[in-house]
Amino acid sequence: MTSALWTVAWLTWRQLFARRRAWLAAAIAVLPFVLTFFYRLSSEDNEGDRLLFLLGLNRDIVLGVLLPLTAVIFGTTAFGGEVEDGTLIYLLVRPVPRWQVVLAKYVVATTVSAALITVSVLLAWFALRNAELPAVFARSFVTAALVGAVLYCALFSYLGLVTRRGLVIGLMYIIFFENVLSRNLQGVKWLSVREFAVAVARWVGGDAVKWPAPVVPMTTVWVAGSIILVGALALTMRKFSRYELAERL
Repeated sequence: MTSALWTVAWLTWRQLFARRRAWLAAAIAVLPFVLTFFYRLSSEDNEGDRLLFLLGLNRDIVLGVLLPLTAVIFGTTAFGGEVEDGTLIYLLVRPVPRWQVVLAKYVVATTVSAALITVSVLLAWFALRNAELPAVFARSFVTAALVGAVLYCALFSYLGLVTRRGLVIGLMYIIFFENVLSRNLQGVKWLSVREFAVAVARWVGGDAVKWPAPVVPMTTVWVAGSIILVGALALTMRKFSRYELAERL
């Protein structure tokens, strides 16, 4: 059974990087570094300005755009690629409990998403490391990226399983909910994964960096985040367990 589970994970990995997604992943990983490079060329050598630049870059671009974009691509593909290719049926005949198949695919999607965003954060931080920025700055956003990937991929894995338009719906969710409603409506912030990630970054960073005060308290992050994670995975397992061999996928 362990061998079969590793096979599922390996096939999921190959599925995630098919159809030129590897090039897209590389672009996401290096984009913050490129922006930092051009910032170094066009700005004065001022440590305070660099800190503000990196703070805005990681908060608004990395956590606000690149993280959800990466998660929606790889999260929906974890099952969506199998559904689209008609190969999901073969997972149903493998000697692996279906809940383990869900977890294997989810873990692979989450690992890939978190790894890419971690590279994005670290490359940008290393590009300005001569400004003596504290290591906790990079560590805080890496932790935030991990929390965000865990939650986003849980949501998008379910979305990729229940509909063939998971990527489109996920992108609409990112644009309208995470980047429009949650930025303008106070109540929506308490359900926003992006706001959760920002709060985690502030919590890990502590007083080492002059952070803006987070909108969402950490108690809400842990409680609401746990509900989102467990609920999304439970729905995905339930949906996958109800597929039958004769069902047309």
